[in-house]
Amino acid sequence: MVSTLCAFVYISIHEGCQFGTLNCEVAFIKFVGLLPFYETVTNMSGNILDEMECEPLQWNVSNVLVLSPHTDDMELGAGGTIHQLVASGAEVTSVVFSDCRKSIDLNKYPEDILRKECRLAAKKLGINEPIILDFPVREFPARRQEILEVIYRLARETDYDLVFTTWTGDLHQDHQTVAHETLRAFLKKSASIWAYEVPGNCPAFNPNVYISLTEDEVKQKVEMLQQYQTQVEKRGYFEINAIKAHMGYYGAQIGVPFAEAFMQERVVVKFG
Repeated sequence: MVSTLCAFVYISIHEGCQFGTLNCEVAFIKFVGLLPFYETVTNMSGNILDEMECEPLQWNVSNVLVLSPHTDDMELGAGGTIHQLVASGAEVTSVVFSDCRKSIDLNKYPEDILRKECRLAAKKLGINEPIILDFPVREFPARRQEILEVIYRLARETDYDLVFTTWTGDLHQDHQTVAHETLRAFLKKSASIWAYEVPGNCPAFNPNVYISLTEDEVKQKVEMLQQYQTQVEKRGYFEINAIKAHMGYYGAQIGVPFAEAFMQERVVVKFG
């Protein structure tokens, strides 16, 4: 099945260009999920010259790849959006590079506890079986080439429409490695790449892609994150109020109650 994302698009056109003749410079395009969009013409000072409401812009997405350095990363940054894509019929492949077993308190939990929690969370998202690899946590930079080869193989085997990965400006060394190797692996592929934010690691994150979430999708994300009981008990950003506040903050940027936000590393759109 094909999932359809809608977009909220701003097109900024330099003063003096003729609107409608396509001989103008597009300053920026911002995609926002499930909203109608407006075409806005501005001058160099940013003053609006003309604005018109248009029909929603449909972007067909059928194959999605989600890359997560550690268990729980993508759920925190993109869980609501992934749930939305799965529910809309997209085929979603989830790859986790580390089960973080070195971080487990073996006096309290079995070594494979995060693998189990990751699979439970994936079921909540509608993903049948995540691919969980065993790269050692906090050692990704030394394994950069191996990680690149994993991502490159995924890129070679499937024609993905959309790839979710961590952000290149993320302060965690493992997150940075996956982000950079994703860009390298998909350099000559026709896939769009969106970077998600991992709370607490991205102080300079400045998103330009927003996906609005319904109350039910927010509830589903909260319930999904509660599957990570090992993390709920020790990480403040797993608290329900913190999760909702984070989505509420991004929702306020686009005039909706809740949203998730991304950095567009590259956009390859196939309309129709």
